[in-house]
Amino acid sequence: MMDVLNKIVEAKKIRVSELKKIKPIEEIKKQAQTIKTVSKFYKAIKKLPHEPIKLIAEIKKASPVKGLLKEYDVLKMADLYISSGADAISVITEEDFFLGSPEFLTKIKEKYPHVQVLRKDFIFDEYQIYESKMLKADAILLIACILSKQQCKTLYEVAKSLQMDVLFEIHNEEDLEKAFFAGVDIIGINNRNLKTFQVELNTTFRLKKLIPEDKVVVSESGISEKVHVQELVKNGVDAILVGTSIILSSNPADKIKELKNAK
Repeated sequence: MMDVLNKIVEAKKIRVSELKKIKPIEEIKKQAQTIKTVSKFYKAIKKLPHEPIKLIAEIKKASPVKGLLKEYDVLKMADLYISSGADAISVITEEDFFLGSPEFLTKIKEKYPHVQVLRKDFIFDEYQIYESKMLKADAILLIACILSKQQCKTLYEVAKSLQMDVLFEIHNEEDLEKAFFAGVDIIGINNRNLKTFQVELNTTFRLKKLIPEDKVVVSESGISEKVHVQELVKNGVDAILVGTSIILSSNPADKIKELKNAK
């Protein structure tokens, strides 16, 4: 998987360098700073006592593991997510391996400006954060394992300066150290081992114990059954990020309700 991860990042670097030729960083930075929207993503996914778990439903066309999942209309799927009770939407915008598009995110925000939308991509350059603001994202994903400690802190601060939230994704204790160093307030625990592709919900249970109570914790990957959510709720998780099991379900609306109502 690390080879695949490196390939994804390399492909993204090429795309970012092309974008910089079209619109230099000084220009996009200036434009992004004129957009005065303030993210409500943190509030949307913070679970209050006695509330059901918060659900971030993902727009995902494909993955390096499973290939193409399903062809579907992005706006219709977003509509289904919202009407079924999703608390926020994650949109994968990575083009080469996940068949995503930045356009998906912008279209959803234009149709549903009140809905909180996360841009899920492989972000390593502040240019991509200014781009995310221009795309109307409320929050961005930062993946600890592809960034140095200092990059984590710098990119986090750039996003916050633009009034955007950050879902900071970790996989192990080393990544968690980066989260503490950067001072993040939302920590996503990815249950997928990036070296073996194995998914272990125990990753969330193990790392959650090491995270201070004042952080919002999101569990990601491998969540497909009511029993998974019940265990996560017991362990104090605020939110779940679910894509594949909803998209591949014969009834995505029912799947969302099943996961949301697990107590």
